[in-house]
Amino acid sequence: MRIAFFADSYKPYLSGVTNSAEILVNELRSLGHKVYVLAPRYPGHQDTDPDIIRFPSFSGGYPKFRLAIPYARNIPEVDVIHSHSPFQAGLLARFIARRRSIPLVYTFHTLFTRYVHYAKFVPRAAAKLGITAYLRSYCQGVDQIIAPSEMARRALRAWHISRPITVIPTGIEIDKYQDRRQQLRQRYNIKEAEKVLLYAGRLSKEKNLPFILKAFNKLAVGGTKLVLVGGGPLLAELKKNKSPKVILTGEIGYPEILSYYSLGDIFVFASTTETQGLVIAEAKTAGLPVVALFAGGLVGSVRSGLDGYLLPRNLDNYILHLQRLLSDDALRRQFGQAARADAVERFASRTVAKQVETVYNALIQKVR
Repeated sequence: MRIAFFADSYKPYLSGVTNSAEILVNELRSLGHKVYVLAPRYPGHQDTDPDIIRFPSFSGGYPKFRLAIPYARNIPEVDVIHSHSPFQAGLLARFIARRRSIPLVYTFHTLFTRYVHYAKFVPRAAAKLGITAYLRSYCQGVDQIIAPSEMARRALRAWHISRPITVIPTGIEIDKYQDRRQQLRQRYNIKEAEKVLLYAGRLSKEKNLPFILKAFNKLAVGGTKLVLVGGGPLLAELKKNKSPKVILTGEIGYPEILSYYSLGDIFVFASTTETQGLVIAEAKTAGLPVVALFAGGLVGSVRSGLDGYLLPRNLDNYILHLQRLLSDDALRRQFGQAARADAVERFASRTVAKQVETVYNALIQKVR
């Protein structure tokens, strides 16, 4: 079939959304489908993929992020449109789907109500009400919603969105993970005997990084380092205030970042804004147990007590569980093995792409 992806961000911009969209594009193409991507243009970037169609764009105020001006001539004829944003590109996707009478799928990647702090001149309560009303309006105009977790599905239902919703997690390219533990530890001067708590993702306010730093600073376990993999608006501040036991790698591109998980012994996470937490699935692929704060979107990603811990927002309790895993090598290995097995079974990108393919086929059959 012929598929068009519409996105308000795409490579070379790095984020969980752009990674998940690109992975799905690659897997659908490997299944024999023609996939076009319509996304913003990025200054200085030249595409080698002839099926990527770029919109004009301008700076969005957030580092490296571009706001799309959703205009494109000669949009190809396709069988299904898949929107990865409800905003600029998503509105164009909905317009074209309706004009051409073809199915429209929307993936609810982001819990936007948790990001209202970026609307600095709007009261938070008003911003939440506004974004909820907007999402409700947008979603009611699509044929099928894909939610990456059960929590995301429940959130949509709580907002009185009645369109069909299918829960399909974000896929991970299992085969692109490489164990480079020794090489990377040498690069960052980490001794093999030292334990590493590893975080990967955007370094930004909503990721609750101060919680992780406080927990690390209070740990009563010697020979431990914290590695933060990623870039973002907090990088400069973190560089100024970090201790010698904290390592900042800066932004690492995909798929190289998959190998960076092999640096760690435990994956640490404190964000409560995730619809799934793509980095958690990536960490599990590398065989890392996860210690995270409880958030509904992570319930389907971490099996608490089996391959990690999902914990209430209590610093001392979080530290206690870190210490438990750091001091018990056998338990840490057991959790890590269970994490890897679960990632391979549930999050493999080919498995996920086939589930999405089934959604497309069902919609196309209804139109016919």
